[in-house]
Amino acid sequence: MSDYADLCEMYGREPNDPDFIDDLIAEISSENMDSDYIWYEENEDKDHYQILQKHFKSIDSIVELDVSPKVQFSLLVMLHGHVISALEGYLAGKFIHIVTNSEELIRKLVETDPEFSKQKFSMKEIFEKKDSLKITVSTYLKNLIFHDLKKIKPMYKEVLAHDFGDISWLFKDVEIRHDCVHRAGYDKENNKVDISVDSIKSMLSKVKILTASVEDTMNSLREDS
Repeated sequence: MSDYADLCEMYGREPNDPDFIDDLIAEISSENMDSDYIWYEENEDKDHYQILQKHFKSIDSIVELDVSPKVQFSLLVMLHGHVISALEGYLAGKFIHIVTNSEELIRKLVETDPEFSKQKFSMKEIFEKKDSLKITVSTYLKNLIFHDLKKIKPMYKEVLAHDFGDISWLFKDVEIRHDCVHRAGYDKENNKVDISVDSIKSMLSKVKILTASVEDTMNSLREDS
């Protein structure tokens, strides 16, 4: 029996059924949409700023731990990555939540994001997409890397009118995060990254200011809507 015949048998269809492949694609697409809808609903229930504050509280405590010098570097490597990951989770969750709950902001995203402008749809697909636009947008955003600041900074500016200002420090910390996550705190030349208790505290302080500013913008958008 061929692989195609096996596939037909698995789904209780005949190999000569001309509609089988179309029906199978539609079923898989529906399953993916259901999964994306569940993710969207779960994301809606979260208080992303409150979650971020819990991360801050934990990091504030952990960085003060008295550990041996041999252990400290590994701890700082993990903390550096954790701060950036916490920030990324906040920026993603908050952006997705506020954009997908506003038709005006969804439109701004679709009009300004180059990935959406590349997509072409038939008239039938336009109406189908419109019915599930929130899920389409949230799924697209979910798959973005929110520490990719070259994309995220202008996206926040164009869609939410929020300017991060000078975040050259954050670009640098994201680069260090890459070495922390992928090479356990060493760069490509096998040198230790330059991190310390003071550098973690400084980065955390800047992240707190940055996210408080984002929160202010989000609150203003809610008041205006």
